[in-house]
Amino acid sequence: MAGIGSTSLISDLPTLPTTVPSNDSSATITAVSSATTSAGVPYCLVKVRVPPAINIWVGLPTGGFWNGRLESEGGGGYAGSVGVATGSINGGYIGIQTDTGHVGGSGTFGMLTPIPNGAPDVQLQTDFAFRSEHLMSVIGKQLSSAFYGQLPQYSYWNGCSTGGRQGMRMAQQFPSDYNGILAGAPAFHWDRFQAYQIWPEVAMRLDAGGPVSGAKETLATNAAVAACDAIDGVVDGVIGDPRKCTYNPVNDASITRTSCSSADNTCLTPGEASAIEKIWGGAKNASGKLLWPGLERGASLSGLAGSVPFSIAVAQPRYWVYFDPNWDWTTLNYSNYEAFFKKTMQMVNPMMASENPNLSAFRNAGGKLVMWQGWADQLIMSEGSTMYYDAVTNYMGGGYGQTQKFFRHFMAPGVGHCGGGSGPQPQNLFQAVVNWVEQGVAPDVITASKSLGVGAVQTRPLCPYPTVAKYTGSGSTDDAANFVCAAP
Repeated sequence: MAGIGSTSLISDLPTLPTTVPSNDSSATITAVSSATTSAGVPYCLVKVRVPPAINIWVGLPTGGFWNGRLESEGGGGYAGSVGVATGSINGGYIGIQTDTGHVGGSGTFGMLTPIPNGAPDVQLQTDFAFRSEHLMSVIGKQLSSAFYGQLPQYSYWNGCSTGGRQGMRMAQQFPSDYNGILAGAPAFHWDRFQAYQIWPEVAMRLDAGGPVSGAKETLATNAAVAACDAIDGVVDGVIGDPRKCTYNPVNDASITRTSCSSADNTCLTPGEASAIEKIWGGAKNASGKLLWPGLERGASLSGLAGSVPFSIAVAQPRYWVYFDPNWDWTTLNYSNYEAFFKKTMQMVNPMMASENPNLSAFRNAGGKLVMWQGWADQLIMSEGSTMYYDAVTNYMGGGYGQTQKFFRHFMAPGVGHCGGGSGPQPQNLFQAVVNWVEQGVAPDVITASKSLGVGAVQTRPLCPYPTVAKYTGSGSTDDAANFVCAAP
């Protein structure tokens, strides 16, 4: 530990020619310290800075606790912070985090300053999009060699939301960095799903005259669940596959009536019902063509259809699309939304696109990938992940059976963004990746569970997409053993 601070490190992806200093492949250890996790695992923390501003913290388990493996932990939102990867370290892994090359999660780093100048900060966008995550592997492996005298036997990625996008980008662009990747609720259609994230506010402003109260949104959500709960053959308060649910509050006279007022939380006005239906129906152009899928029925509407817009939904247009900190979302309407959507794709997709369906290099390197998402995700549209899985299967050929040899996707009914919600929660996802990589045991199911109170637990199997869990018709519906994976 005394000598690790003098280790010579190198970044194998230098700064851009336009960055000062240009083409810089240096990496500097800024601090070394030792500590012990709350679980009693001692570690050496090495803080590394890669120009211009990427901070990478590498936790190296000591005292014989290292398991010979590396785990990079993904970030959330626009990242912008770094900490000690204690979760990984407690498991015996070299644990790594990064701030992705900037401080703060507001998204303002996407634009050059002084403001305004109408130009992207290409270096910082690059560092956020993929460079910092790749360097977690590069730097982590160099420190492993210096500290332990050997490379990790296996390297893993573990992340959700932005962390899921980061993991998918690594599989697509740096297929040899990680042997196994767990990608939850991936934010990989970064341009399009974020463009949708302002759609609920547009729909409420134009159809309902302003925000719909949380109580009214819950009323509509509960009505949708009640209408569609039994479609999967089990009444349990969860919609098994929301794509099959066509409940429309506009046509539900039990909750929508012309006599309702915006202050009455026991009902919906026709405008409020119309806005909620548009939120579920997805962002569309003036002709009604779908531009991006919406939140699924059963997902909470509070995140994207609250009293104020979701912060990232406003940050992206301001600092990545129009380079105007004063851009006003209320200028959007049903006539110009498509132009906004296409402009967002034009400006953001070339840098942030992380949905390349060609995973052949990752597959050929022996990599294994588990992706998952909740059907009740309230921030990232759930159909984005199923669309991507279908795209990979169509591009690489051989049908789902071939894709599932190295890449499996699991949808969790009733589960929210990276967890939460009313459905049973996925268990031991990361271990499923490890078992697949190291033992060749592909996850045929992921067990999900939730407490029913007084010691009772409900378990359900999550099945590899596109199969779904179906009740056998006998035994408790709270026992996963009474379900089988079958074609939808």
